Amino acid sequence: MRAVLPEIILSASVNLRSKDVVAHRIDDYAPLMIRRHLGLRVTGAEATLIGWTNVLEREAFEIACEDARRRKLTGVPALRAYLTRFGRRGLPGVRATRELLEELDPVHPARSTLEVKTRRSLVAHGITGFQREFPLEWNGRTYWFDFAFERSNTILEANGRRWHDDPSDYEHNNEKWSVPVATATASSSRHGTRSRKIPAD
Repeated sequence: MRAVLPEIILSASVNLRSKDVVAHRIDDYAPLMIRRHLGLRVTGAEATLIGWTNVLEREAFEIACEDARRRKLTGVPALRAYLTRFGRRGLPGVRATRELLEELDPVHPARSTLEVKTRRSLVAHGITGFQREFPLEWNGRTYWFDFAFERSNTILEANGRRWHDDPSDYEHNNEKWSVPVATATASSSRHGTRSRKIPAD
């Protein structure tokens, strides 16, 4: 997402104005968690994300949060700590951020926009009994699956174009998709059960 105009933060005592920038005036700089990036003073990831709640829809806000987590710019513990320190009642964005953190996997961020959309669609339809980033081991390798419903032995993958355009990705996914069946078959064999072929009609 790109802003129409660059946004800057000024002290409340500064009266400079320009039609070419959006100026925000504040008295306390501490909540901004200011740091330097490429020689410029910028706001911290937590302050930036919470500030976006004023301009983003809930889904877009979650996508932004997950992107920041995936890039290791922040995490659920860091966001919670920020809210504890600076999230006073009535501050814009605090409530929306707290509500989102209750829904996110605290360890594994979504790896794509499609994963975010899938999670939100499941929850919107009352489907919540899933585990994110479910691991299965096969032939000495661990494979991670987007959503797992252990009670029903069901796995759901959200395969967006971002990770699946390359031929090597396609080959990897063919191998990955065979893992749940292979591990289930191996588990049945260890427990002395056999799968039964159901004849076609």
